[in-house]
Amino acid sequence: MTLVDSLESRAMPETPAPKKPYIRFAVPDELLRDAQDIARAEGFSEAEFHRAIWIMGLNAYAEASNKRLINKQLRQRLDQSEEGNRED
Repeated sequence: MTLVDSLESRAMPETPAPKKPYIRFAVPDELLRDAQDIARAEGFSEAEFHRAIWIMGLNAYAEASNKRLINKQLRQRLDQSEEGNRED
C-alpha cells in the first residue's frame, strides 16, 4: 500500500461549503487504481468519487445493520410469544 502523493499535495479551493473532517485510511494499491480509473471514466474528481464511495458504503452498511436489528427484534418477539403460549 502506498500513500497517494497527489491527494496530499493538492489544496482544496476555498468554497462556501461547510468544512469537512479529513479522514486518512489505507487501501490496497490495486483497489485504489481501480477507483481512480472509474472516477476518470465517470468524470468525477478523485475526492468526489471517494466521498461518493464512502457515503454509498455507509448507506449499504446502515441498511444491512437495520435489517439485522429488525430481524433480531422480530425473533425476540416471536420467542416471547412462544414462551407466552407455553405458559397457557
